Amino acid sequence: MRIQTPLLFCVLLVPCIAQAEIYKYIDENGQITFTDVYKKGSKRIDLPPAPASLSLGGGNKLQKRASFQPSPSNFPRIDTATQQKRDDIRRQVLQDEVTAERKNAEEARRQLTLGERLQPGEKLSDSTYSNRVKKLRATISEHEQNVSAIQREINNLK
Repeated sequence: MRIQTPLLFCVLLVPCIAQAEIYKYIDENGQITFTDVYKKGSKRIDLPPAPASLSLGGGNKLQKRASFQPSPSNFPRIDTATQQKRDDIRRQVLQDEVTAERKNAEEARRQLTLGERLQPGEKLSDSTYSNRVKKLRATISEHEQNVSAIQREINNLK
């Protein structure tokens, strides 16, 4: 109970602090200070109320979604044919990128096959061998992740 009482007091105090008045004070050196304590010569700053989502009171628990507002009538528009051409170009660029990444992944697999061969005097337990193979596998993984990401981007196109 001893711990709960101060905690409860602090929780009840927070809304009071949030509602405190703010004052702007300029000292003789021109230093501007904002504070919640009134000093002679300070001016009270009127702030807008906090948004409902920040208030600690009950209120509506559901957040409102942003309302749809159409673009202004003078907003520049792109005709459908031009947009279709742009989308087609984007699709082609992404297709070229995914093709290049697949080639890079295939080359990395070939390099891994070569890199997994032991060099003369090398053992499987050598750190140079394990580091080389680890880097080659990481390269393959990176190219495969790139292919997946580009493919997702292609699938998201209209």
